[in-house]
Amino acid sequence: MSLPGREIRVSAWADLMSTLHSRNLVQFHADEGNHLRSPYVFRGVDNAAWELQTSVQRLPKISTTRPDIVERSLLRSFRKYASAGVFDKQSEWYILAVGQHNGLPTRVLDWSASPLVAAHFACGDEKYRSVDGVIWCLHAGILRQINELNHPTLASLKGISWVYDTHLLEQSFADLDVLDASARDGDLMLLWEPPSLDMRIAAQSGLLSVMNSGTASHTNFLQTHSKTYPDLVLRIVIEASMKSEARDMLDQNNLSERSLFPGLPGLSAWLKRYYGTAW
Repeated sequence: MSLPGREIRVSAWADLMSTLHSRNLVQFHADEGNHLRSPYVFRGVDNAAWELQTSVQRLPKISTTRPDIVERSLLRSFRKYASAGVFDKQSEWYILAVGQHNGLPTRVLDWSASPLVAAHFACGDEKYRSVDGVIWCLHAGILRQINELNHPTLASLKGISWVYDTHLLEQSFADLDVLDASARDGDLMLLWEPPSLDMRIAAQSGLLSVMNSGTASHTNFLQTHSKTYPDLVLRIVIEASMKSEARDMLDQNNLSERSLFPGLPGLSAWLKRYYGTAW
């Protein structure tokens, strides 16, 4: 399957920095004090050939079980077996964010407001050092425009941000059942900022995306709409030959497991790689 959006290939750190900070991705915003701001959010992936596939969709295929059915069982059990009081009076959006943050297979994808955080995840796993990585750049403003055109009720969710928060989402979608019911009007892809559950989300400038069906494809949604909105998606491919350089430069700029995963596991992962052999 062809992947959505325009593609730029980079083969050196200077090229990557120039691309990530170009006026295509970072723009002046008169309504925000004329500061330079990026309307894009970013997702780093170790292999540029991979589609945007959620963790619940990556579960081993069982012919009689669909991801949306498995998802409900996962969330129900996650809530049931969590420590008493953890989810009392919490919305399903909160539970979904906590589950995603703690490794539960969900329909959610992780993004970041920081392109350098995304670069870390595009070059983060030594197992994939021989294949091209990629940073997906998604225009949050255009995405919100598409959503509001196809689902007019979302236009009532006023806010200064292109990204929703849990409170705004709950105004239109009390739970996943209500979200899934909106599929009768077409696919919907929402970006939202999860609550700061711990320092890791803050350190990674974390954002989440979710579709209005457990089986709906992020890739297909973006493929469909990027034909009408060519600036919706940009894919920056990091060639395998420069991953080692990028990895060292990210360390130099304090973008590592140590800073992005606060705590002893992140520190240990950084030290293991830092004192190992360069890729």
